[in-house]
Amino acid sequence: MKKYINIIGLAALVLMAAALIGYSIARVWALWNTVTLVLGIAGTVYFIFDYYKNRQKEVSGRSVKLSANFAFQALIVVLLAAMIAFVSNRRHYRLDLTRAKLYSLSSQTTQVLNHLDKNVVIKLFVKSGDESGVTDLLDEYSYRSPRLSYEVIDPIEQAEVAHQYGINQYGVLVVEAGPRRETVTKISESNLTNAIIKVSNDEQKAVYFLTGHGEHSIADKGTEGYSDAAGAIKKENYLVRTFNLVRSRKVPDSASVVVVASPKSPLAPGETDSLKQYVERGGKLFLLLDPDSPDDVRALAAAFKAEVGRDVVIDASGFGQLFGAGPGMPLVQTYDKKHPVTRDFNVMTFFPLASSVTPAAVKDDWTVTELLRTSPQSWADVDFAGGKVAFDAGKDREGPVTLAVISSKKTGDKTAVAAIFGDSDFARNGYFNQQGNGDLFLNTINYLADEGELISIRPKKLEDSRLTMTPGDVTTLFYLVVIAIPLIMIGLGVGFYFKRNRD
Repeated sequence: MKKYINIIGLAALVLMAAALIGYSIARVWALWNTVTLVLGIAGTVYFIFDYYKNRQKEVSGRSVKLSANFAFQALIVVLLAAMIAFVSNRRHYRLDLTRAKLYSLSSQTTQVLNHLDKNVVIKLFVKSGDESGVTDLLDEYSYRSPRLSYEVIDPIEQAEVAHQYGINQYGVLVVEAGPRRETVTKISESNLTNAIIKVSNDEQKAVYFLTGHGEHSIADKGTEGYSDAAGAIKKENYLVRTFNLVRSRKVPDSASVVVVASPKSPLAPGETDSLKQYVERGGKLFLLLDPDSPDDVRALAAAFKAEVGRDVVIDASGFGQLFGAGPGMPLVQTYDKKHPVTRDFNVMTFFPLASSVTPAAVKDDWTVTELLRTSPQSWADVDFAGGKVAFDAGKDREGPVTLAVISSKKTGDKTAVAAIFGDSDFARNGYFNQQGNGDLFLNTINYLADEGELISIRPKKLEDSRLTMTPGDVTTLFYLVVIAIPLIMIGLGVGFYFKRNRD
């Protein structure tokens, strides 16, 4: 009889395992799963009942107490594990140990998700079974915001849905928020976050670039152009336009931010006044200058209590050499930690051939913040025309040197703001995507446009750091993880069990 009871117990375990394994493979709970699981549970209950019924007749009272104590301890362990699982399902911490933080969202994405004020639905059109890589990313998004959800759709199995959204290929995301919709064909954190920004923002603000004086062109794709900067601004849901003050005679009313990117020739009569009036009315100006900028542009900066020096900032710290830069390209690691633009900014920036920017001694009603400064081993060299790189005490300005300030003043119910940088090259195509240059430029744009939730460090580019394994390595890993370790644990458990019973 005992032989048959053991067979029933073993069969019960096999039936329960078959039911659960079958579901894990097919992901469908069918009738046979239910029947098999019920039979397995019933067989297990009968086996346990019969075991303890006969056990009580065979063992002494001491053995019964030991068994009861063991069962009680096992129950405590199971209950603790259940409690931990219950709590971690609702409150848990995720640790990303990858070198480039591949499984951590950027601060910009986190900011956007934390400030979502409407429900966003993401539809992933992908072949069934191929969605795991993308859903890992989508899980991160949905974990960060209860307002974001996603669903996976196979364009073949749900052809009518694919036709409705105009999808004719795999690997496409559709992001929706109310009536607004964006399609992402190249899936990445950067593209997905930009799509969320576009569908969740009802208002599309405009950034205007002044033209007509040799400024960096947003249409120029060469190293001197600003096309990368303009493209990055567009991705954050801004309209990017150009205007000529000589023709329009005033700053367009739709301008949320005006960018003046290093004019090479003086402004025409009246242009400076138009820009001053625009700011005084509560406008937002981003002024980027260089050591050779005209006098009237420097005077425009002075109107906002910022003095742009006729000098070149030299950095003798040697940090720039790590990136192939000479002393004329100062590296900045010191930022104002209270200002929104640089509050959480912790990446390096560098500025080729930059001038110093100093707050005026008399500021009137303006508040001037020194945004970023060079290292103590730097100085502002006023004799740069001769090509000499040497500190001249009493003539040159000793470091640290301020390279950018932001001036603000209340004007009625608005706030006039002007950001003045002593360098324009850091944002041109040749340097925009290096280190934190692009982030600093975009953070300044977002601050001026009153889009504080977009001020952050943007998503990083993923590096190829895959693990290459030979078929022999895979087989070895399989035997080690799937077979050897479980067998060792089972053997230890059985050994401890019999040893305890003998004692």
